[in-house]
Parts: sequence; structure tokens; C-alpha cells
Amino acid sequence: NMMRSTFGRNCMAVRDMDVAAEVIGINVFLTKLRAFAVSSFYCGMAGVLWAFAFVGTVEPQAFDLDRSLQILFMAIIGGLGSIMGNFLGAAFIMLLPILMSMLGALFFGRAVDASVIAHVEQVVYGALIIWLLIVEPHGLVRLWQIGKEKLRLWPFPW
Repeated sequence: NMMRSTFGRNCMAVRDMDVAAEVIGINVFLTKLRAFAVSSFYCGMAGVLWAFAFVGTVEPQAFDLDRSLQILFMAIIGGLGSIMGNFLGAAFIMLLPILMSMLGALFFGRAVDASVIAHVEQVVYGALIIWLLIVEPHGLVRLWQIGKEKLRLWPFPW
């Protein structure tokens, strides 16, 4: 709803070209200030929910560099500039360790150490980020849109 409001349209105009947005009468400073406030609110609420629901406590060790990079990877892999991309990136980053553990147990039995799986996950993250930035810069959300379009036109592609 926010993206379809006046504020959302102002944000998109400032994102695309702030000089042109200012020429058509949008207060660029106020729009950027509001966008910062809204993003700070959402980040704060996400941190609170993550700390109390997932971790169970608030401690500085829970917010380390690895967690920050994981959140950055969610945004890059999902697709920058889209709301659906954030959800897809978060789902991918959260489900990848579970999938890797299941595949490790399936193919190698219980002989695989958890640290090996963690290192393989980091390699998969890095390779996927490089591949997505080269092949599909809009991330998983664009691949999702392409797949939906192909399925919609599937029997008759013309």
C-alpha cells in the first residue's frame, strides 16, 4: 500500500532521477528523510522481532558481521528494489542450510561435520551472488517473473 501512495510514488521518482523529481515539484530532501525514517522503523521492528522471537534475548554477540552479511545476501540474491525479492531472498538464505544438511546426511551419512556444511554454504552464497550479478542482476524475483510468464504462455507460446 505504501508503494502505491503519494509517498511511494515520490520515492520512486526520487530513486529514478532526483533532479527530474525536483523539477516536477517533489521535495527531494523531505522524501529522502521520510524514506530514511520509514526504513529505520522497519529495520528496528525487524531487529526487535528477530531478537525476541528467534534468539530469545538481546545481546551484542547476536548481531555480528556474519548476520549483517547474511542480510545483505538476502537482498542481493532476492533482487534489489523489489519487495517480493526480499521475501524470496530471506526464504532462500534460511532454507539453504536446512537443504544442505539434508543433502549432506543423504549422500554422506552422518560423516559430514557441521563446520564443513557451513563452509560449503558460504561458497554457495558467493557463487550464487556472482552468478546472479552477472546473469540476472534483478535476482530471484526476476527469475520468478520469467517462470510465471512462461507457465502462463506454456501450451501456445505465440
